[in-house]
Parts: sequence; structure tokens; C-alpha cells
Amino acid sequence: MLVSVTDYGYACESNNCGLGVTMIILHVSKSGKYSGMENVAINTIAAMPEDIRCVYLTATGPIETKLLDKGIEYIAVEKVDEKAIKEAIDEVKPDIIHAYEYDCSLMCTKVTDTIPIISHLYSIPKWVQKIGPKSVIYGGACKNFSKIIIPAKVVEEKAWFKDKMEGKTVVLGMPFNAVATFEKGYLAGTEMTKEKLEAYKSDLLFVGYLTDNKNPYEFIQIVKEVSKTHPKVKAVMVGGGDLGSECLKLIGKLGLADNIKMVGFQHNPYIYMNQTKILVAPSKFEGFGMAAVEAMAFGKPVLTSKVGGFKVTVNDDCGKICGNDKKPLDREAFVANINELLDNSEIYRMKSEGARKRAKDLNNFDTYMEEVIKIYEDAYKTVQQN
Repeated sequence: MLVSVTDYGYACESNNCGLGVTMIILHVSKSGKYSGMENVAINTIAAMPEDIRCVYLTATGPIETKLLDKGIEYIAVEKVDEKAIKEAIDEVKPDIIHAYEYDCSLMCTKVTDTIPIISHLYSIPKWVQKIGPKSVIYGGACKNFSKIIIPAKVVEEKAWFKDKMEGKTVVLGMPFNAVATFEKGYLAGTEMTKEKLEAYKSDLLFVGYLTDNKNPYEFIQIVKEVSKTHPKVKAVMVGGGDLGSECLKLIGKLGLADNIKMVGFQHNPYIYMNQTKILVAPSKFEGFGMAAVEAMAFGKPVLTSKVGGFKVTVNDDCGKICGNDKKPLDREAFVANINELLDNSEIYRMKSEGARKRAKDLNNFDTYMEEVIKIYEDAYKTVQQN
């Protein structure tokens, strides 16, 4: 069922996309959760000019609350498969398909050979990095994509089929609006009582979907080590996911029930960012690492492993990369830097100021949107010319 929040049945008046017509984009994601990739899609759609109509095809789940909150037109199905995509195409009649991640991109190539498909990649799973059935199939499909959007060059460099991606990729980073992020965390906090706000405070914060790539187990182990010198250290874990129950078991096993609080999925994690001291991200892989950048908007030092986008966004001024090329994740480095930040107020102040400056440098939302719209325009014009 198509959930329409606004009547889009009109031609473009403002010509914001420069084409003089209403362009229809079908965004396709098979995930019903709300995490990094979904956040990118929603923020992109919400900021589109009114002459670009966007419809989001998604699996049913928590993301629907966010879509309704943002007033985004969407279709929710039990499972996003080729049949669901075909039906959505028949209903929406899109000019362009914007497919998120590898599986959805491949499914879209199987249901249409006339509509331009933009493959938008966020992660780089292990199968992508070696020869295998799925990597061969995606590599072969690259010729069918109008463009392949990636958050960082490393996503292309590590892909086994990188030669097939050549000439198709556009490195856009991630859409980051520092001011909007800060407002979501700061303004919401001002509306709370002092007692209620206390529940959001922490020394250490983990924000991310509880999956192997985000490495929540390592965060728990790091807190255990820090508790040896700071017995009352307070940590909060924000995010839902498959490893939630296992994380709870590990917290209990390590005797950290008084130190770590798991709060699950949060529609507004920015309140937690504003109320923490340090963001800790011991990920095994990150396409970009948006949570770290968002925490910087609040002046919070970030400590990360040396993987993916962190290698581009994090430096010694705003925090620390706790790892090296041979050992991307160094637990001892995490613990040492945490202890230093908790114990030395002057170092903390300098890192905090550096974090705010880094967030300002990475503030790219307007440029990001201009690039996405240009990709749509180019794809649309190519079809019209053909």
C-alpha cells in the first residue's frame, strides 16, 4: 500500500531540478530498520526540491515511524523482493530507481532494463572483497547502473570487481548537517527536567546497530578495562540489533551491570551524544562512520578503530584513531586514550574544541544534495535523449 502524506499530482512550478517537469524517484531498500544507510536515504529524500517526487519502498519495521515523522511517501511490504519492486514500479512509474546496497541494486536490474538505476553502496561486506558467486554477479551488473554512489574511495578499492565499477562511481561521503544535528540533541534536552536529563548522561557512548561490524562486544570489553582505573565509569549503548541479548549476557558475565546501560533503538540518539563525554567506536568496518561525525557536532572527542571512513574523518585534533594498518583495533590504545581524556581536563578541552572544528569542516549537506540532484538530472536527460 502506498502511504501518501502529500498530494504530488502536479507539474513542477519552481523548476528547482532545472528540467521543468516532475521527476519521480523510487528509492528501494530491503531493510525495515532505521540505521546508517536508512538515515542517509531519509535525510536525502526529505531535503529534495518539490519538483522531485520521491517514494520509498521498504520492508515493514521501525523505519515506518521515521518516514511518517518526516512526511515521506512510502510503500511498506513484508519483504522487498523482485516481485515487490516490480509492483512498486508499476504503481509509481518512476523515472529513476535509487537502490540502496548490493542486493537491492541487483534485484532492480532483474526487473527493469529501461529505467536508470543508481546503486548506492554504504558498506563493504567480506564477500565483496573476494571472488565468489555474489561478487561475480554484482560485478557483471555494474554496466547496468547509471551511477554507483559510494561514501569513500575505500569501498571501491576493496571490491573484487573494482575494475567493473570504473567510470561509474561517485564518491559523495555522507550527508552531514552539523547545525541540524546539534539542534536535535541540544533543543530536545532543554525541554527536559534536570532529573530526566540525568538518564542520558554518560562517560562513554556507543551508537550503532548491534551487528558484528559495529563490534559492540569490543566496546563492552573496553569498558571493563577502563573500570579497573575508573570503577564508577558510566557507559551507554544506543542501538537495536541481532546481538542485543548476547551483549546483555556479556555485560552480566563481566560484572558491568552497574556500569553499562543498553537503551536500544532511539529515534533521537543525539540527546545521548550531547550528554556524553566521549564517543567510542571500535568498529571492524565503517563505510563512513556517521555517528562519530555527529558526535563531533556536540564537541565530543571520538575514539575509533582504523577502518573505513574513520581514516578520513578522525584525526588527533578531534579524538584518536586507536589502531594501525597491521592492527586496526588496539584495545590498549582505546583504554589509554579514554583514561587520558577522563583524567586530563586540558587535553579534553582541546580535543573538544577540535571536534567542533572538525564537524564544521565536514559539514557538507548542501553540496551533497546538489551532487545527488545532478546525478538524477543526468540520468533523466540520458533517458529522454534515447
